[in-house]
Amino acid sequence: MRSSKAPLVALACVIALAGCQVEAGPARPAPDRGVHEPKAPPLVSLRHDKRNAIAWAPLADPMDVTVEGSVPSSRAWSTSKVLVIAAYLATVVDGDPTKIPPATRASIRAALTRSDDASIRAIRDEVPSPAAAMTRILRAIGDTTTKAPGAYEGTMQWSVREQVRFMAALANGHVVTGQASAFLLHEMRPIRSQRWGLGIIGARAFKPGWMNAQDESRQMGIVGDFAVAIITAGDDAGRRTVASDYAHAGQLNRLATLLAERLDEARCLRSELLGWRERWCLG
Repeated sequence: MRSSKAPLVALACVIALAGCQVEAGPARPAPDRGVHEPKAPPLVSLRHDKRNAIAWAPLADPMDVTVEGSVPSSRAWSTSKVLVIAAYLATVVDGDPTKIPPATRASIRAALTRSDDASIRAIRDEVPSPAAAMTRILRAIGDTTTKAPGAYEGTMQWSVREQVRFMAALANGHVVTGQASAFLLHEMRPIRSQRWGLGIIGARAFKPGWMNAQDESRQMGIVGDFAVAIITAGDDAGRRTVASDYAHAGQLNRLATLLAERLDEARCLRSELLGWRERWCLG
């Protein structure tokens, strides 16, 4: 029996931090909230889908990752900014966020909330051997496949499966140190400037990443007691939608809504196994 969306979907939630291009460019204007992709019917399944994917794992069992759908490419784009800052925390301040100088703290805030390219470059420049430092962090949490490149880390292939494992490690305090993990999650709190994808289903922390209307767009975050990730290569590769950063907002909303259903189902199944069916299984 499918469970209700009511326990999870929060219609008034705000969305979090913006993704951006890997290379520097002029500041982008705030999105036009009156411009949206044409409405499409809700997604029912991503089985056999080759252009969209969702993934999730319970924080209590982060190795139990479920992936539905697939995409032809999984470039990190601005989700990689979180990894850059984790490398800074590990190599420059010994995993202690209280040691971050005020100027660098401001750069971290700008890099995550405004996806400011100059700020993330400045932070990266402080990290000794940044690619190696980022890859070490991934290996330390069990990711044996993702490898940070020597430049433009946003172009690295970072699967939704491994992003879910990274977010679970972050939520469980295993990225660099417990203090560093808590700091990163705090900086990934939802902000009011953007309202799509994981933000419409109540994510308490997440980071988007994108390039343009012809490339994949994605988000990774924490929703309730699950680590999650969503990605789209576009619901129609030949269609030109809203320009640049906001091209896939509507599709990310559809993916997030389907993800919310899957999380409800997962909670219902777990509650039945624990004898708590009435807590999550409605209808």
